[in-house]
Amino acid sequence: MSEQPTDTQTPTPAPRPEQPESGSGRDNATRLLMGGSILGVIVVAAIITSIIIFVRGGDEPLVPAGDQGSGATAATQPDQFEPDPFFDEQGRVVYAPLNDNGVLLAQSSPATGRSAATAPSGIMLQRVHGNMYLPFSTSDGPTAFSDTGVATGFARTAQGAGLAAVHYLNYLATGNNRIQMLQDAGLVADPQDQLAEQKAFNASNQPGAAPDNFPGRVMQMIKVNFTEDLARVHIGATTNLKDGRTQNADISLDLVWREGTGWVVQVQGANPFGARAVADFSDGWTSWW
Repeated sequence: MSEQPTDTQTPTPAPRPEQPESGSGRDNATRLLMGGSILGVIVVAAIITSIIIFVRGGDEPLVPAGDQGSGATAATQPDQFEPDPFFDEQGRVVYAPLNDNGVLLAQSSPATGRSAATAPSGIMLQRVHGNMYLPFSTSDGPTAFSDTGVATGFARTAQGAGLAAVHYLNYLATGNNRIQMLQDAGLVADPQDQLAEQKAFNASNQPGAAPDNFPGRVMQMIKVNFTEDLARVHIGATTNLKDGRTQNADISLDLVWREGTGWVVQVQGANPFGARAVADFSDGWTSWW
């Protein structure tokens, strides 16, 4: 079911953040937000490192644990999952499918009149491809897998666009083999071949580069500016700086709807994934998981 368009105006950028101290994996994300990155997806790999290092260090997560959105909990099918789920670094329940691609959940019609901030129903975080934790829903997809094992069939709704963006961004940020999986599935529009630069950077093994099969995690915050043909999805996380302060990162993806394919991520412009620092997550942001 299609949803009503929302305001597509991009929020005014926050003031340029201060330069944090260098030399720590947990503040690498913010250093990259200052500029000099090849593409904004490099920031995501650094944020994932920040999340894993920060929480494994014995401190409380920056976002309260257990906030998995307002949707109903998806029912599990024991014969399709390993016996026991587990908690991720931020205290969210993750299920481990026996199929490395994941398990598609039975779909039901969502409530009418949902806002773009409303969470999809039946959200379940699943561990796919060994170390990626990605959301599946019972209302907005995914409903299929590509030949390369990428989840597809996300609904033509704000929620479907948001879910697709979270999946696609994780593939773009977790190594060249995962970028190739997304490209081979036909889910990337990259007319200027900008991802070739990203792949070259990853292959260089420089600081901030993502090796093949880099872990994938779901960032806590999301905001969707939606129309039926084009959506801009903002994905956010709070990173911990070395001096004890925190900083908020906003990564945005533009997704275009293509008949027969569904949501396709656009790679274009000088900063195709809109990496920037923001003051807070109060203006239209929400958490679905």
